Amino acid sequence: MPDVTCHVIPLRDGGWAPAADVWNAVYQRMPDAGPYLAPLWAKTWVEVFGPRLDPHQFIVRDPDGAAIGTGLLTRTVRRHAMLAHSRLHLNTDGEPAADSVIVQHNAVLSMAGQEGTVANALARCVTDQGTDEFQAAGVGEAEVRRLIEAFDGWIPDTEWREAPYVDLDRLRAVGGDHLRSLSPNTRQQLRRSLAMYRRRGEIVLETAQTDDDAEQMLGEMIALHDARWHARGGGGGFASPLRRQFHTAFVRAGVTTGNAQLLRVRVAGETIGVLYNLVANGRVNFYQSGLRYEDDRHLKPGMVVHHLAIMHNLGEGHAEYDFLTSGPGAGRYKTSLANSRRQLALLTLYRPGARRTFFTVARAVRDTSLRLQRQMRLFTATSGSMMHQRRGA
Repeated sequence: MPDVTCHVIPLRDGGWAPAADVWNAVYQRMPDAGPYLAPLWAKTWVEVFGPRLDPHQFIVRDPDGAAIGTGLLTRTVRRHAMLAHSRLHLNTDGEPAADSVIVQHNAVLSMAGQEGTVANALARCVTDQGTDEFQAAGVGEAEVRRLIEAFDGWIPDTEWREAPYVDLDRLRAVGGDHLRSLSPNTRQQLRRSLAMYRRRGEIVLETAQTDDDAEQMLGEMIALHDARWHARGGGGGFASPLRRQFHTAFVRAGVTTGNAQLLRVRVAGETIGVLYNLVANGRVNFYQSGLRYEDDRHLKPGMVVHHLAIMHNLGEGHAEYDFLTSGPGAGRYKTSLANSRRQLALLTLYRPGARRTFFTVARAVRDTSLRLQRQMRLFTATSGSMMHQRRGA
């Protein structure tokens, strides 16, 4: 009987059709898979970024030939001097940083009970591809352990970040009162802010129902988001045309499939915030927001719109409202609104010897450059001194 196999197939010119059947079949057997593994997210990413990145699909089959695991592999190359260093990225990752749509709760797609077998087959497959690194962004603790074990002998490097979330099932079990679950300080801030908004008029939460609704709300969210970043001297999260193309396509399709959730909160006809969430298998992942900030610091639009979104998704029967990871100090109110925490990692696995070779060469290039700069400064200083002496003579 043949062994478990792993084959790699190119998805040429951004075509999703060759990948769809296997991806859908495996995903449907993953009851805990999050939105970043949903077929629509992967399809949209391949169609937008595929023509530029040339992603490949790997398929793991059992001895009977049935697909038990799959995912995407995208190769990027870094160069130092004459040395090229290649990296394979797991799933919807590998685009340039300026265009990146980010991936979290990432994992090798594996049918329930086959996770270890699929990870081992993928490790053999990646090794055969001749890459120097394998990188999995936004993976959880169990997936990190599984991949490190599968890539036996490869050198792991992990960067961990905390991802706060609201366990909605846990909140339901104690009566579903999100306000009561918060710390006294957070509860006071939220109640005060809600009261201030209510003095202006009724607080209304709206949800996008059609593809046009979703695109319109996305545009409004981007305008609010960019205004905030421009005020800080930044460029905003949607400056990249490719990134905006991706999200427009995703929300238009996702509002129908249930994978995209656009929520808008208005008071007396004025928008105070728009949230863009990803949804799959009862898991709601907060992706981005556009908030209307005012001079009065007692008004907390982020805290208010997320609280209302949490209560909305509690009523929808979802299991989690996940704030995901963010940079240090970004959105502290997210942690204050959550009742649970977990860790997600950027995992990089280096082929034995590859990391040492690459960084040794990079260090040598850097040291040579610094030495030449010092010599040039010394030469310039010496030349200037000699010219001064000649003029003095």
